[in-house]
Amino acid sequence: MKLCDLLTYKNVVIQAHDNPDADAIASGYALWLYFRLRGKKVRLIYGGSRPIQKSNLVHMVRKLQIPIEHAEALYQEPDLLLTVDCQYGERNVQKFSGKTVAVIDHHVAIPEKLPALAEVRSTYGACSTIVWDMLKEEGYDPAENEELATALYYGLFMDTGKLQEIHHPKDKDMRDELENRLNRAILTFLQNSNLSEEELKIAGKAMSDIDYHKSGHYALALAQRCDPNILGVISDALIEVEGVGTCIAYCVLDDGIKLSVRSCEKETRADELAAFVTAGMGSGGGHMRKSGGFIVKELLDKEYVRRYGNSCGNAWAEAAHAILNARLEEYFDDQDFFYAGTDDVPDLTREPVYEKQRLPQGYVKATDMYPVGTYVTVRMLEGDIPFVIKDDTYFIIGIEGEVYKNDEAYFLSHNDLVQERYQITGDYAPTVHLAVNAAEFGDEMGTRPKNLQDYAMTFIPKSSSRIHAKQLTKRTKVFVPWSDSYMLGKPGDFLAARKENPKDVYIIAKSIMEVSYQMI
Repeated sequence: MKLCDLLTYKNVVIQAHDNPDADAIASGYALWLYFRLRGKKVRLIYGGSRPIQKSNLVHMVRKLQIPIEHAEALYQEPDLLLTVDCQYGERNVQKFSGKTVAVIDHHVAIPEKLPALAEVRSTYGACSTIVWDMLKEEGYDPAENEELATALYYGLFMDTGKLQEIHHPKDKDMRDELENRLNRAILTFLQNSNLSEEELKIAGKAMSDIDYHKSGHYALALAQRCDPNILGVISDALIEVEGVGTCIAYCVLDDGIKLSVRSCEKETRADELAAFVTAGMGSGGGHMRKSGGFIVKELLDKEYVRRYGNSCGNAWAEAAHAILNARLEEYFDDQDFFYAGTDDVPDLTREPVYEKQRLPQGYVKATDMYPVGTYVTVRMLEGDIPFVIKDDTYFIIGIEGEVYKNDEAYFLSHNDLVQERYQITGDYAPTVHLAVNAAEFGDEMGTRPKNLQDYAMTFIPKSSSRIHAKQLTKRTKVFVPWSDSYMLGKPGDFLAARKENPKDVYIIAKSIMEVSYQMI
């Protein structure tokens, strides 16, 4: 769905969920501006039993002059009722009628419950990012409006645990684009008006009653109903406790269970753990050390029935605790670790040999983008990866838009170059960002990220490129010397090593293996 698809409606009501948070308010405000600038009759409302009371949100609405209204009823049915940061018919969305209903949201959706007009991107950290991206597609730049830039940035800030739980590259793009265009004084004021005395007590109670598992070095903390941002306060404190390597703080909200995940162990990425514990029930992701997630109540109950044979009823906290505990036990009990280039890697030389297919892929000589010695970050769906550009660095773009690095000698000896531009496919076109202040390198380098698509040329692998590989039956982590993190393989993916270097093991995703390699 595009925003221009909604311009056929003259009378528009934008509805946030009851007791709206910063993300809902910011998203609704952006849409209100869009429709108003296009001459539509538009209102921004929310329902529920009481008006906004949380101090930071009261200040947000007042200082940014956001025209949001607390509505008990709609006395005229709008041509379009557009719910934002929520979905029509949910428990925390007062039911108003509209001739046509549309949805823009970042929470996991039950497809059959969505209206025909819907834009749901559950991998995004905030609805603010979705609306920002949709506005840019329409040629409207939110960064040009200081109040709007401040609102959208603050919406993302609050919904991602102070930006600590960002995982989608679009969230990072909006953060980077808006952080120098907003009203810093207002943002600072809002950031320091967030924690109430009541919420401080909620955090203290949750931390005083944790469920600690010594064998797995992890802890679970249930908080009373609270602003999701408070969960970050709780999990940040828990991870500093001696013996706690990973932790999850969670609370039950009207529409589901919100999680805040932390890890201080090299062997466990918080973003990966968040995705694992929410799989099939919601979504999760973020940074290596700080992440977050969300579980839909209906899907939690289905998982509870699958495991225990009966519905959890309305005992959501107890059900969430049981499922999270079970998944954490599975996570820590069923995984392998290997360190590439060492003697402890499995011997793959007796495994089948595969030959790389001659499929076109993309490459960029890094010095065509930046000088030698430049610290950069490559942003892609899989995350941000830092590199230092050397005179022989090549960025390789895989068939699913994934990016990795080769040195010149290896790259040229294993591939044939084609004098054609390469078209990157996938949901996100990878970009390269300066990892340090651009001023250190001179103004000619610029400060805006550079799109790999603008530089990508085509290569075709030589048919002589061969590997040994075996399919994985359990979750496997391969630590590689060129990264602080690990490559993650799931059951069905492949553990591989180049034929000429059996100790240099790595992971190939099943989807890539099926189209890129052929067993010989």
